[in-house]
Parts: sequence; structure tokens; C-alpha cells
Amino acid sequence: MVKAACPQCNTTINTNFAETNGDSIWVMCPKCGNSFRYFRADTALKGAIKNGIPWESRIEIGFWPAIFYTIQSALFSPKKMYRSMSIKDGLMGPLIFGLFIGSIGNMFSFFYDFLFSMLGFENSFGGATLFFSSPVRYVYLLLLSPVLVMIELFISSFIAHVLLIMVRGNKNNFKATLKVFAYSQAAMIWSIVPFIGSTMGKLWMAVIQIIGLKMVHDISYKRIIIALIIPLVLMMTAFLLLLIFFGIIIT
Repeated sequence: MVKAACPQCNTTINTNFAETNGDSIWVMCPKCGNSFRYFRADTALKGAIKNGIPWESRIEIGFWPAIFYTIQSALFSPKKMYRSMSIKDGLMGPLIFGLFIGSIGNMFSFFYDFLFSMLGFENSFGGATLFFSSPVRYVYLLLLSPVLVMIELFISSFIAHVLLIMVRGNKNNFKATLKVFAYSQAAMIWSIVPFIGSTMGKLWMAVIQIIGLKMVHDISYKRIIIALIIPLVLMMTAFLLLLIFFGIIIT
């Protein structure tokens, strides 16, 4: 007997899949009445890697294979991955993936900062060594890691979507942008590498996000770059105005 999980209510169902020679079998859930096609693990895995985002087939291929192959797709073939991403599907799956990988990345980043501060090195938070001098504060950061990832995820994707609206590049809604940013958290797996991992992950994540926005909203890289430059232009303008203002007051 082979156990299959209903994609609608997650009920475990015993099937006679082992007695068949096909690649799939139709199963009816006795709890909710949902009928679904259950694939053999190897067949489902090949299909998920080839045609879509493996994480969205985690019920068929398993949690950890889905995590591994989605990270692989996001890091090395983001164009293909985002092209196959469904805009209409819900947000829960992508958000769980983003929070899980992002939290792991943050935990490693915090750990290395804590370790380096204990050894007397300046950490990546601009030399705020005193903050990491207490193990209790480090534990607090670990516990807050998912919350920090969630806040960063929503704020960064919201700002990006507003900027896309400003350049008329938002072909799809905010949910599409949020899903792009959620899956881009895969790049934070680089945080497991000491010293340069966190920085490399953030840079890699920015590249994945740009590619994802292009695929999802069907706009040019030029328009995306213009949208991302807008905050820099605004900050420089504000800085110049402050210089002029204080210059006038001084004279």
C-alpha cells in the first residue's frame, strides 16, 4: 500500500498504487470527496522540476525534495521558474517557503555576527558589537527571525510594486509581486557561508527579484531599473535640498 495525501484537506489515504504499473492513479478522498491524480514520487519529481515550481508539488514529491529543488530553480534558473509560476494560486505556499528559507538565512547570519562579536570582530550591523555581546539578545533575534522576514518581505514587495505602478509596469496585482519576493528568499540560503554569505545572498536575491518581476509583469529590464532608481533619485534630491536649505541659513 502507498499513502497519498489529499491536496484539499490533507487527509492521508491508503492506495493500491504499489499494485499498478502506471505513473499515476486517481484517488477519491473519503473525508471531503475530492478526486485527485496521484503520481509516483519519481514521476512527480521530474514533472515538478521540468514544468513548474517544485515547492508547489510538495505533497506529491515530499517536503525536503520540494525545498531543495525550488532553491535550485530559484538560484540557477529563475527565468524558467517564474515563467511557470501561477499568478492565480494562493499566497500561503510561497509565504511559507519564503519565511522558512528566509528565517534559516537570518539565523545563520545572526549566528555569525554573534560569533564574530564574541571573537572581537566587527559584525555586519555596522559595528554594533554591544548588541550581540549578550547571548540572551542573540536568542531573542533567533526567535524573532520569522517576524523580521515577514515584515521585510511585505515592505520590500510593497515598495517594489508601488515603484512599478509609477512606471506603469504593474501588469499583474500586488500578489504576483509578493510571490516573486517570497520565492527570491531562496537566495538567503547562501547565509550558511561565513563572512560573505549574507551579503552574497542579498545581492543574488536582488537579481532573482529583477528577473522575477520581468517574467511576472512582462516588462523590460530597463523599466524595472528605472523604477528601482526612483528612491535613490528622491534621496539625492532631498539631500541636495537640505544642503541648500542649511547653506541659506548659514549665510
